[in-house]
Amino acid sequence: VGACAVRSGCLCVMGRPKTMTSDGGENRDSASIIFWTALLALQVGVQPYLTSQMKSGEVINSAAIIVQEGILKLVFGIQALVLTSGLHSKALQSWSLMRSVRTAGIPSMLYAAQNLLTILAFGKIDGLTYNILNQSKLIWNAVFVYTFLGIKFGPDEIMSLAIIVCTTLLVTADPQKFNAASNFENDGSYIIGVICTLVASLISGVASTVMQYNLQRLKRNPYLMSAELGIYSAFTLVGKISIEAYLGIGDGKRILESSFLHGFTLQTLFPLATTSLGGIVVGQVTLHAGGVGKAYALLAGILVAS
Repeated sequence: VGACAVRSGCLCVMGRPKTMTSDGGENRDSASIIFWTALLALQVGVQPYLTSQMKSGEVINSAAIIVQEGILKLVFGIQALVLTSGLHSKALQSWSLMRSVRTAGIPSMLYAAQNLLTILAFGKIDGLTYNILNQSKLIWNAVFVYTFLGIKFGPDEIMSLAIIVCTTLLVTADPQKFNAASNFENDGSYIIGVICTLVASLISGVASTVMQYNLQRLKRNPYLMSAELGIYSAFTLVGKISIEAYLGIGDGKRILESSFLHGFTLQTLFPLATTSLGGIVVGQVTLHAGGVGKAYALLAGILVAS
């Protein structure tokens, strides 16, 4: 089922270059779509494995993880921008704080919330289940893209969406998963993981639509946009940690009792770095293929994970 969805999704994206490209010819755009979507599929497929294999023996605060990812995304995004466009690039020269906050502020807060839910989900369900359930973001993204950006979908694309819905329902309603959860996890962790993943997918659909508008309609630089998302997400979580520390609850309390870097090692930095780099790749996929095209790329990660 996943292979059919990927195949039909790729045909849909490749078959609509005028709506998916920002500049350049069809051949150049097709090559960019193939390269960036393949890279994203690889990252998504191996990320759950890297996260589980290179996790620390200590409990790491989820908010601290996202702050670290935001900082890394800022560093990688600026480096990529300088390497591709130079220090005197148009994107840097025309940058303004107000425009940056207006275009990157909202999606950064949405992605911060999504990342918190994703971290919770990774600890409750396996990587393949997460990747399949996570494709429900394709439905939400398609709805929001049609509603707010006016992009319509053809029969092939609608069929692909239907395949995603069926796959998601099959995994969610898998009785063996629920039986396993009831037998080995008395706290209902599997169901919690499913709920966290589905809510994160909804948030992702909204954020992806906003990003597609910023990159394709407003012509924002994808590397600079990724860097802005990283730093604003970090600021959002620092505010959350500060409030929790003042109230003596949650991650803020735990960080006060231990430290902000508690549990971090050189080994744990590797999956954080790949996640941050994945965020930069997402920007390129959104620019060239749109939010729905990005979701198809993420679905291809299921094949890698399996």
